[in-house]
Amino acid sequence: MSDERILYDEMCRVLTGYEKTDSEEGTIVGDLYNILVKIRNRWEYVVTSGTGSRGVISDWLTGTGPFMCKMKGNHFTLMRVRKNENFDYLYIQRQYNGTGIERGDKFEYVGVYCRRNGLVYDCRHTARDLFDDADAQVARSTESLHKYLKSAVQSAVESDIGNDRNNLRIEELSSPEMSEDLTQFKKYSATGKARSAYLNNDNDGDNGDFEFTFRCHYRPEQWTEDSLLAYILDPDGYVRTEAKKYTDNHQELMLSDFLKGDMVAAEYKKFIENPSDPIHLVKRIIRAVSASSAKTVTVTIRKDNIDFTFKTEANEIRLDCVTHYSDWNIVMADRREFERLFGRGSHYKPEDILRIEYSRSVLYERG
Repeated sequence: MSDERILYDEMCRVLTGYEKTDSEEGTIVGDLYNILVKIRNRWEYVVTSGTGSRGVISDWLTGTGPFMCKMKGNHFTLMRVRKNENFDYLYIQRQYNGTGIERGDKFEYVGVYCRRNGLVYDCRHTARDLFDDADAQVARSTESLHKYLKSAVQSAVESDIGNDRNNLRIEELSSPEMSEDLTQFKKYSATGKARSAYLNNDNDGDNGDFEFTFRCHYRPEQWTEDSLLAYILDPDGYVRTEAKKYTDNHQELMLSDFLKGDMVAAEYKKFIENPSDPIHLVKRIIRAVSASSAKTVTVTIRKDNIDFTFKTEANEIRLDCVTHYSDWNIVMADRREFERLFGRGSHYKPEDILRIEYSRSVLYERG
């Protein structure tokens, strides 16, 4: 069915879908106006040159000569310049006054046409409205291709390694820089990573081992003239080549990730084997408060042998306090009393909390 017939049927539907009453006259006029805009845009797509049988841009891509058209009051002239046997580069001149091509204006690059598959890549905004598949043009932009390449190579490397260090070619680090990085990680980061992993573990109990998952850190370089065309011609082959290159050149980095995983697992085990560590209280508190929609909760603490009840923002309790909670989010009146009782700049710890309540319900109570 032609576009004109679709628009005609849509107009008929609108005309028969409303009764001619004064209250609905504005609605009818509005809907008809929108349809007329579609008709204008369609009929204004007037081709003045081109060799395509239907006179549209998709036909011109397989033809010869320039392509000229008028759309929405603007005049477009496109030219195709041969790059090699597989690609043409597309250039456009746009005249806002709609008078046609002018000798003083420049042509700007707007895309790459691949002769092999008949698709346009890297289509710039200036030309996207000339194509029927605007969404597909965005999906074939250099930004989208870059994101896909990154994801595809990472997935390929992770699949090849299979979360198993035995699939690496090395068993120990030889780089002094990498060894130093590992030392710094153990000193400053391993415990924090283990803490985060434990608190984010949905296991109801406090048992279980840390599960390391290998992740590839591949980041593609920016497209060059050659790399973009090579990828367009053979995306799968390009991904395989990049994955192999990354695996060959980053053996020590990948082994280092496994060794860091060992360090995190060792710290994680320490938490599990020490039931008196406050982290277990923190996890219970986070899970209890996160299960409610509370914005403010009532907290009762016992600090310095003094019981004190106050209101504070729930988000303060939903997050890992690490060592203590801040008094900054306690409501003002309660905060003044908190400072009077415990001193300015004082805090409260997870082990100080006796009870957390919300809307007459007890969310958490220390056993």
